[in-house]
Amino acid sequence: MRVLSLSHRLPGIQIDNHSILNAPTLFDYETIVWDAGAVMNTIREAARGEGEFLTYADRTVVNGANVEGAAALATLLQRRRDEVQHALEHGATVVVYAFPPTHFSGVAGFTGLDSYWAIPAPDGMAWDAVTMAAGEGTKAVVVDHEHPFVAVYEKYERDLLYRLYFNERAPGFARHAKVFLRSAGGAPIGVEFSMFNGRLIFMPPPRRAGEDWFAAEEGSAITAAVEEITGTSSATAPYWASDLAVPGLPQRESALEAAQRALEQAQSALDTATAEAAERARIREVVWAQSNATLLKAATACAEAIGFEWGRSPEGDLVLVDGDTRMHIVGAASTEAVGMSAHYRLRQSIDHVIEERAVAPRGLVVANGQCTSSPDERQREIDDSLRVAAEATRYAVIPARALFAAAVFALEGGSSDTLAQIRERLMTTDGVVALGDLVPSLREPVAEMPTDDASPEM
Repeated sequence: MRVLSLSHRLPGIQIDNHSILNAPTLFDYETIVWDAGAVMNTIREAARGEGEFLTYADRTVVNGANVEGAAALATLLQRRRDEVQHALEHGATVVVYAFPPTHFSGVAGFTGLDSYWAIPAPDGMAWDAVTMAAGEGTKAVVVDHEHPFVAVYEKYERDLLYRLYFNERAPGFARHAKVFLRSAGGAPIGVEFSMFNGRLIFMPPPRRAGEDWFAAEEGSAITAAVEEITGTSSATAPYWASDLAVPGLPQRESALEAAQRALEQAQSALDTATAEAAERARIREVVWAQSNATLLKAATACAEAIGFEWGRSPEGDLVLVDGDTRMHIVGAASTEAVGMSAHYRLRQSIDHVIEERAVAPRGLVVANGQCTSSPDERQREIDDSLRVAAEATRYAVIPARALFAAAVFALEGGSSDTLAQIRERLMTTDGVVALGDLVPSLREPVAEMPTDDASPEM
């Protein structure tokens, strides 16, 4: 459990000390210690420019508008209010060292700022002069010895100086408040309120917060009190505890270790099986992928099954490799026939290579046309314009269902000679690749007669 203490020094390995301005996000902590008096002093100093203040991300806090490299004080304080509410909604404990409500009008863009601007109140209550009153006293009486925060008070009771007490007759107080400390005269000074899924603990402050003689013990007591409330524990057994014999414990610890090893092995096997299943399932995606990026990943998996390797060109384009031949590949998915957009994408990649290295690489378009239809029901996956463009500019186009059938053929143990012929045909065909004579399960679509106006503009 981590504790964030705002402007109230609490040494401890589980405690982070910050100001309201330079603290990390408040709701990342299970416990927040909020010194209401010290927090307001920090805000006044920042608003008046009395020193340099930085956020946790090292942005300068300014009493004005947000600008590059700076954070507006008003915006930061409003964000802190949201973070406190978020923390309470997620079960945090907010420990408030109570001081009389004060108002400050010096923050630009934040009207109505007071000591408790960030602390939400229970339904029907408000942290105002009706509920809270200023007071000073050095004596307290414990009225609920079972309350965990009594132990916190006891760490500094010799240095107590309470500054505020609650009005028990204020609207909502009797319904929401759980009093565990009273002043010598009977006024509530230590009070717990349930708030959302968390709790607010109002504590009387010490006279001199952060004094060495009690600060470390105070921090430990706060951590222990929250653990007591929430039923959690961060304590570890001392070194000598293992020397205390408990009959049957060694056998149970051995059984636990064996079970943990078995669990780790099972998790490793599960991770491996999950990855292998996902990798194999990706092959099937080649016939239903509706995005070009998903199709390209699936097409690469199919190509690997057939015997291709894959890599990247110096320009970062995906290429299939077989021996000394490298082939640029693009995926094109469409609910209709795949048209010329695939041609332009492939040509852009190929033309860039020609321009940079004066070589003409091979290209392949994997066309998943009519991708929302079952593969056996597809009749027109590739538009004539793309077919003619591929023939004219010398690259290959393969229907996604044909590539899938070839991958299945390979996974079923297809002969290496046939797979080599499939790879050769993909690397040498100018136009649409036909594999029906090599892959027995593949049904080729009925060929369409080219039309006179099918020749695209290259």
